[in-house]
Amino acid sequence: MKSDVAAFRRMERHLLGSAQEANYLVDLSNVVRDTALGGGSPRALQRLRLVLRALRESTGDQEVTVHAIADNSLLHPRHDGEFPDPEEGALLREWRDRGLIAAIAKADPDLLDHAKEFGSRVISGDYFKGHRGEHPWIQGDREHFLRPERRDGGAVRLVLRDMRVFADREVSREGERDALKARNLLDFRGRPRSDVLGRSWRCPRPGCNPGPAIQGGKVVCRSHRTLLTDTGPRRRRIQLKIFVDGTCHAWENLTERPDGQDREILLGRNHLARIEECHLSEERRRGISRQHLMLLCSRGVLRVLDTSRVGCRIRTLRPGGEPTPWKPLPRLDTGAGGGPGERLPRAFGPDDEIEMVPGIVLRRSGQRWPEERAEGVRARPPRRPRGGDELTEPG
Repeated sequence: MKSDVAAFRRMERHLLGSAQEANYLVDLSNVVRDTALGGGSPRALQRLRLVLRALRESTGDQEVTVHAIADNSLLHPRHDGEFPDPEEGALLREWRDRGLIAAIAKADPDLLDHAKEFGSRVISGDYFKGHRGEHPWIQGDREHFLRPERRDGGAVRLVLRDMRVFADREVSREGERDALKARNLLDFRGRPRSDVLGRSWRCPRPGCNPGPAIQGGKVVCRSHRTLLTDTGPRRRRIQLKIFVDGTCHAWENLTERPDGQDREILLGRNHLARIEECHLSEERRRGISRQHLMLLCSRGVLRVLDTSRVGCRIRTLRPGGEPTPWKPLPRLDTGAGGGPGERLPRAFGPDDEIEMVPGIVLRRSGQRWPEERAEGVRARPPRRPRGGDELTEPG
């Protein structure tokens, strides 16, 4: 089937290579792949044409301009057969070469950076859940995102979106999924490759704490692209996020014991040392005790006791609703009868947050596979690729 390439070329007057000068931002990969906008093919430039027509109608500006950003994968020649006409893929590459559109490894970060810097609206059907840690302004935004919707008769309209407020664990989990996808660590069903992520790895480069990636069917270091050595199973980790005045500035990974028994971890002032003084002053830092909280982790369950001088409190963040009232954490030195040394720890669940001192909050991450190297979670060694080549360097 031949496309009307001449009609697509007439869209060029609306395409600007500069985000600062354009009236709107377009998530080009999302629009071109959105089959709900019409057409049976996985990709189609006609969808961009319908979006631009809707933009002209809604603004009344016949010369409205957009800065469109695509993932590199949208333009790769191997996907030309997914367009109604392979010439559409070639036209996208021509636009990129002429500077009419931008194409980078991952479009989302640039789209959101531009939206934040210039206040431009983004045309996309994506909720950008995995980017809300870096861009908390997206939570609950109702001004900066437009979703294309197909109307009866085939025309498209642009609808101002409520981006909703997603629970912190959902944001963490989606961000982890995006990171794993970039490292080819999702299987064909979109699930994390536990056969790789459940193992511990060693990089031949001295001092490297490797994050594995798959390249050419083999496990390599994400930083150095060298083959990694499988050093056995890794223990499960629970990741905590440390927020200062609403922004996450540090992470802490708690490694479980291999025998499944409780592991006690004392968290305090030293764990905040990595937070720069511009975000956390020395005076506020000293408000945290050296041993502020006792954390007990085992089998994915986390419990907590207050060991601070000032007292900590906990509440639950209910998705889509108001948080529960703050409650004091049980202290290490008191129990049900007030006797010293009794320990009745409080569960620290995925939707809970602990206020260590005013403005400094601890939450659990939704990540299942924190990137720092660990040992644990029993997993079988990865299967060898076809052809019998070794997947990793010999141990």
